[in-house]
Amino acid sequence: MKADFIINRPHRQQPLQRGLFAVVTIVAWTLWISLWLPVITFFAWLFGLGDAYKQLGLMHPLHAANDLSMVITIAAVCVLMMGSWSQYNRFRFAGKQRRRGNRALDIAEMAPVLSASLETAKELRARQRSVIRFGQHGEMFVDTGCD
Repeated sequence: MKADFIINRPHRQQPLQRGLFAVVTIVAWTLWISLWLPVITFFAWLFGLGDAYKQLGLMHPLHAANDLSMVITIAAVCVLMMGSWSQYNRFRFAGKQRRRGNRALDIAEMAPVLSASLETAKELRARQRSVIRFGQHGEMFVDTGCD
């Protein structure tokens, strides 16, 4: 899938912002990969490699008694990161109107844009839901049998 809808303008970002986003991305990918380590360990154990953490040299320095404190520490770090990110976005976007209101179109303006007659435009506006069909030669008409 080609992601043409993503706006990518790194030249408009400040170097500090680009660096911060790069660090956040690296940390996120590291955490994502670390979530797969138990699965890797399981399959390595099935294939007779023993403990994959030992095989990969990734033994955690904390002992088993400190597992709960490690989980609490990781949870606290996650809460701080998500809370900081949400506060950053709240300060950045709070109170700002990002969308302009739409101006109501007059029927006389709407009909030529749709290449439709004034009667068809009135019928479209009067309905909450309309189905538009096209004829053999490209003429447009409102399907009245779908209410």
